[in-house]
Amino acid sequence: MKNKTEEIEMLSMVDQNQAFPKHFHSDYCISLITKGIECIEIDKQRIYSEKNHISITNPNEIHSNPLISNYQKLSFHTIYITQELMNDYSNERNIFFGKRSFKDVVLNQFFLELVKFSNYNSNQLNHAVFKKFINRLITHSTPEDKDIAYKFNFNWHKALKFINSNLKQKITLEILATHCKMEKFKFAKAFKYFCGISPMNYVLMQRVFSAKESVSKETHLTNLAYEYDFTDIAHFSKQFKRFIGLSPKNYQNNLDT
Repeated sequence: MKNKTEEIEMLSMVDQNQAFPKHFHSDYCISLITKGIECIEIDKQRIYSEKNHISITNPNEIHSNPLISNYQKLSFHTIYITQELMNDYSNERNIFFGKRSFKDVVLNQFFLELVKFSNYNSNQLNHAVFKKFINRLITHSTPEDKDIAYKFNFNWHKALKFINSNLKQKITLEILATHCKMEKFKFAKAFKYFCGISPMNYVLMQRVFSAKESVSKETHLTNLAYEYDFTDIAHFSKQFKRFIGLSPKNYQNNLDT
């Protein structure tokens, strides 16, 4: 959809399973994930957005969209908003979103109203809803976490390295925070600011990715679940399906002999 002097575009994608190399948009790129998990890579940082999360890239921000699994398909709605239009509707200048992934039920509702209105009204824009959408959206650009984010910059790669090196060991929020010399609640808040998901969800995701690489036709899945510190096979299966898109048993059955 394009209107108001081509300052806005909207698209919907269903079951997309293609990675995109480094690129940028001249506009704000704002997506509502409706299925799967989106990954955005910016400056070696990976931000993950699950279903019902909003993801954002700022104008001219170079990023890529790698696949997190060859099996998982991604569905989403995206709206592209020019800097000029963002400024006009918000009465602000130089809006920047440091937090690239978050969940906001009210914002999601406005987003879906815009999509529905556009689909049923020949790609027209509902300006009243769009105003509400922008006003709600820019609340997430407020740099309220800037001090935490700044402090955490020094520990970011340290945290990821520790997690990736200890996927088969017990990892708790307290252990991670202590390793990074931070109070656990500030650590959790800063981690989600940078990564889009909580520290423990990141641990679960990385365990699933690592375990997937070990699956063969002969793999005993229950033993693999315990090896990666999952509570039981049911817990492992639930998380595997969450991040890969199908159960470990189905994944195993789909492997080439």
